[in-house]
Amino acid sequence: MTSALGEHASVLVLSGDPELSEDLEARLEPRVDDGDGTFAVKAHAVTSDAADEAQITDVDVTVVVDEAGLERVRSVDRDGAVVAYVDDPAGETATDPVVDATAGTPEALSDTVAWLLARDRRSVVRSEPTRTPSRIEQLNAGMAELAAVRSVDEAYRAVTAVAEQVFPEYQSVVAVRDGEWVEPVVASSGTPVEDCNRVRVGGGVAGRAVRTGNASIAPNPNPESRFDTLLTVPVGDDVVFQLAAGADGFDDDDRRLAELLGSHLEETLDRIAVTETLRTERDRLLALFTNVPDPAIAYDYVDGDPIVRQVNDAFEETFGYDAETVTGESIDDYIVPAGSGPEADDLNERLQRGENVRREVARTTADGTRHFILHVIPIRLDAENAAGYAIYTDVTDRREREETLRRQNERLDEFASIVSHDLRNPLSVAEGYVDLARETGDMDHLDRAADAIGRMDELVEDLLSLARQGRSVGETESVSLADIAREAWEGVDTDGATLTVDSDTTLEANRTRLRELFENVFRNSVEHGSTSSRAEPDDSVEHGDSPPDAPLSVRVGVAALREDDGTVVDGFYVEDDGRGLPEDDIDRVFESGFTTEESGTGLGLAISERIAEAHGWTVAACPAESGGARFEFRTE
Repeated sequence: MTSALGEHASVLVLSGDPELSEDLEARLEPRVDDGDGTFAVKAHAVTSDAADEAQITDVDVTVVVDEAGLERVRSVDRDGAVVAYVDDPAGETATDPVVDATAGTPEALSDTVAWLLARDRRSVVRSEPTRTPSRIEQLNAGMAELAAVRSVDEAYRAVTAVAEQVFPEYQSVVAVRDGEWVEPVVASSGTPVEDCNRVRVGGGVAGRAVRTGNASIAPNPNPESRFDTLLTVPVGDDVVFQLAAGADGFDDDDRRLAELLGSHLEETLDRIAVTETLRTERDRLLALFTNVPDPAIAYDYVDGDPIVRQVNDAFEETFGYDAETVTGESIDDYIVPAGSGPEADDLNERLQRGENVRREVARTTADGTRHFILHVIPIRLDAENAAGYAIYTDVTDRREREETLRRQNERLDEFASIVSHDLRNPLSVAEGYVDLARETGDMDHLDRAADAIGRMDELVEDLLSLARQGRSVGETESVSLADIAREAWEGVDTDGATLTVDSDTTLEANRTRLRELFENVFRNSVEHGSTSSRAEPDDSVEHGDSPPDAPLSVRVGVAALREDDGTVVDGFYVEDDGRGLPEDDIDRVFESGFTTEESGTGLGLAISERIAEAHGWTVAACPAESGGARFEFRTE
């Protein structure tokens, strides 16, 4: 390699981030000591897609930071080592078979690269050694092999390979506990593992080592074996490393080196176990993240913005963005509605403080703005955070159901008030005619009372429909404005007031509902503008020209009504010459329950407005020219 055959070693950094590349390039040691002196190191950085094959083939060490760099290295036939510079040592990049070592900080990267270069340079320079390396040097060199393994089986094979270098005159075997037996799994070359006997836990030299956890040098209990002495080192709770020697046996250095090799194997097995546990947990978390039915994102904070690291399938389906579009971008730029910036900023501040946030938010989806319960979980609670997970649970339908239920409850409450309000008119008419029949003996009055009772029945049915259907009007027909107004007038106790129909037109309306509209407007005029409630004589100029004892006059007619923008629309009006509308509360006259009379219910005009809206009309209240009240209904 260059480090051995040339005057310097070379290191290539593959990264798509120019700033990171420059930083890593600058931090790599310019010179490395391989034990026999120092040699120069030249490092340079290039993006993965810009690196040509020759660059990767000729370098001694390639540093990769992501999957793109790993893919580029895989595509080239090379001899140099590969180091993964990653945060997660159990991640896919770090655990790839191509990777020889990992580092998580610039300092660790520099040390790892220096160690690999020194190891490789010694390997080449000493291919024709001037002296035989010591056994401890051989053992230390073998540690690189153990550091690079990724599986338990590889670790067993690697330790026997190292043993052949350190203990060339001995045979080695690795045995593993399997239930009540200690089974040989790997043996050094020249000794088939099938020829190695298994022993029970607690029996034989290996079985006692597993049971007691103590290393030993003991005679071989197998008289048929060609080995006289066994050096047995327990590795953890379930593994045994064993050396077999002839008649000369082992000395203290053998035992010390064997125990040191066993401790390195134990560390390697622990690392593999932790890595496998982390990988399993990562896979389980990834499966949970991917398959959770709610949209979810994994994020990192960069300069205060939540940058998407990963999204699940539900996110793509709900919000309409694929993973490639939003990965590496601020999620707020894609799904936070206009005007919700302050809410998102507050959320980001809380998350970066390490708070666990659960709140209802509005977010822009592929189907428009919807409501979610946003549950955001930082990686670490109660600490400064830069990463976490966010899950969006759609509660739009639930909110709509709750809103529908609320409106239904309001309608039920209003229904009770409307029933008592609208039934009062025909009830009082019926009572009046019944009293007249009793006083005069004229049974014709009972017919009028029966008409009023029929009207009550009709109202009950209509109000029940209103309670069930809300603002629906049902079937409509062509209705004469003049006819329906006069018909409604007959159903109201007018207290001597007079009705004048100035003009007529045809309306497309539900006859029953339209009659109810007129009845309520008429009743409002009679109750709030009749003689008993008219202005005093000194107010006649301001509020009306009629003297206080004159009967109330109500007029109905067709009108061309002007909108605020100057356009003219068709409509009709109802006006009286009564005392007029309350100046301070003219905008509230259609509110349910609003009234200026102690005996009033405040529902009549509210009912009329609802009926108008159910027909697609609008209504407005304004002063009449006579000083009374005027109600204008726009039918376009």
